[in-house]
Amino acid sequence: MSNTFLGNILFTLTGSPFGIYGPVNNETDYDSNVVFEDPSQKPSWAAVQGSRDNEEWKSVRGQRNKKLNASDWTQLSDVPLSDAKREGWQVYRQALRDVPSQSDPLNVTWPSAPA
Repeated sequence: MSNTFLGNILFTLTGSPFGIYGPVNNETDYDSNVVFEDPSQKPSWAAVQGSRDNEEWKSVRGQRNKKLNASDWTQLSDVPLSDAKREGWQVYRQALRDVPSQSDPLNVTWPSAPA
């Protein structure tokens, strides 16, 4: 996990002053390399991991929203698409909306846009 990403998580969880003094790839790194000004404010590794998934899903939803926005034009009534093409785009857009129901935000299967 990048230190910037970890920093965002820690700030969201605590809002307390801290420093990250090396890479953090596991709980041992976290214990050694993350120092809080007030040690009692340091969240557990489990809390950080739980928040990580939430942050990852925010990123996935952001990507999904960009793809939805980029395909909005396909649903306008004055776009010259056949009914079959419009339906293909509707299926694609529904598949995009369903992306957050997948189990792993780090291993998302993205639908393919119609040709």
